[in-house]
Amino acid sequence: MARKQLTGTLEEQCSFLYQLAQEKMASGNYTGAVYALKEIIKHKPDYGDAAQLLEKARHHKKAQSFRLVISLVGAVIFVGIGSGAGLDNDLWLFAFAFAGLLVGYVFANLVRGEATG
Repeated sequence: MARKQLTGTLEEQCSFLYQLAQEKMASGNYTGAVYALKEIIKHKPDYGDAAQLLEKARHHKKAQSFRLVISLVGAVIFVGIGSGAGLDNDLWLFAFAFAGLLVGYVFANLVRGEATG
């Protein structure tokens, strides 16, 4: 897959990437924001508050990944409980998995001390 080549001065490219990173963060795409900010810092380390924004994006990305993993663990545990209880109906196991996702998500937020995603 070919990578897009940015045009313009270094300042214009950094400005574009910075705005892109802010948009990515606003939409919850912390991986994309981290990538854009790393590109800025690689070519212009002193660009505005890009370094601070990169740390913020990395923090949110880590928290997002933690919530995802704990939610999946919750789903696995709840399916295990359902299976152990003798539930053989897939619909019930699906309901248990969904409940486990929700419980895991809430638990992950409580552990991280965050009330909202």
